[in-house]
Amino acid sequence: MLAKIGDLWGGSGARGGSNEPGLAGPPARPQRGTRTTGGRSNRRTAWKVAAACVSAAALVSVAACSSSSSSSPSGSSSGSSAPADAGSSGAAQGANVAAAQAAIAPYEGHPSAFPVTDALPEKLPAGKKFVFLQCGTPFCALAGMSLQAAVGAIGGKFIKLDAGTTASSAQAAASSALALKPDVVFMTVDPSLFGDGLKELSTAGVKVVSISIAKDATPYGVTFNYIGASEVDNDGKLLADWVIAHNGAKANAVFYGLPTFDFSNPLQQAFVNEMKKECPSCAVRTVPIDASTIGTTAPSTVVADLQAHPATNVAVFVSLQIAQGLPAAMKAAGLTGITTVGRGPTPGNLQDIKTGALTAALAIDAPVSTWTAVDSAARLLEGGQPTASEKAGDLDEQFLAQKDITFNTTDGWIGYPDFTQRYATLWHTAG
Repeated sequence: MLAKIGDLWGGSGARGGSNEPGLAGPPARPQRGTRTTGGRSNRRTAWKVAAACVSAAALVSVAACSSSSSSSPSGSSSGSSAPADAGSSGAAQGANVAAAQAAIAPYEGHPSAFPVTDALPEKLPAGKKFVFLQCGTPFCALAGMSLQAAVGAIGGKFIKLDAGTTASSAQAAASSALALKPDVVFMTVDPSLFGDGLKELSTAGVKVVSISIAKDATPYGVTFNYIGASEVDNDGKLLADWVIAHNGAKANAVFYGLPTFDFSNPLQQAFVNEMKKECPSCAVRTVPIDASTIGTTAPSTVVADLQAHPATNVAVFVSLQIAQGLPAAMKAAGLTGITTVGRGPTPGNLQDIKTGALTAALAIDAPVSTWTAVDSAARLLEGGQPTASEKAGDLDEQFLAQKDITFNTTDGWIGYPDFTQRYATLWHTAG
């Protein structure tokens, strides 16, 4: 059964890694709270989706068109200052390329550490009811598939409810969930969109588990949030460091955000702050994208913005799913020489990276992140608490460039192809 469940995600060429003895993968990586990079103090308290990225999900449309803000220490949008000496630290001008390279190095060539190593105290009783309030973006669909597989593997019953594209439909879904009397409810979008629905579920004794919410979700009725603000902040910094490491002081960057989602603005701010800190002469501006246009008119919005700002040479996406269809739109518009990078790639994005149509992605192991969310829910159902690593928001992720796409892109990226076997052991369901 686990093998069949793994087939939902397990591409035959997916790359894996391990910090555990006896399991295939790269050497052990520095653990949270112990790593330093390029002489800078450790700025991360958690390894970090979307989803990406599971969290890159749309519920409410927001207006978006041209640049909403612009920031450049020099007041210029060209970012044309020459790079500083790569060995410098905290350079007043140019780019601190050495520090940026050191910051992204642990995320290149192999995934970060597997997020769970402690087994459940006991096997979860069969038949527990898990409900997912699913929104309508590609990553929400992927999250639903993965949650269904995980719930099946742990012996539970999975029910998906369509949370729709509006706050009213989200609240209706929460009301429907309450009527089902579930044991656990999962959601991946701003909890405020559910009104009092999550509070009503929590009051009824339901364990409400959110995934990748950047604010304090407790006041909304959420029992536990997996992947929070520290992980979002770290990913924003990592994207900035990737830009600096690859483009130096010549970077003239635009950041495309999704203001609908509460993780977007904090991640955007972390990106902007890191760019200012490590590349004072780089130009940075930000542009909001309407989440409802993903897969439709988002590419034309991006192309129009790039045409209006011809000095831009780096396009950064809070969720790379914004770039679905972008390569064709850029080609039609005659746009070339623009570096593209974003968080939480879809299978389509990975294929574009493989062909060279997009440059790179900060990939999030969506299957492992959702299975870890199920693990945390199981611990709550058993009267315990999520593990320390789950509370810290640990998950595995990796920067992927063209050379790294050696797997079947239709399966997405999986950092640990043996994750189903790992969880079978942790959940006492093996054999």
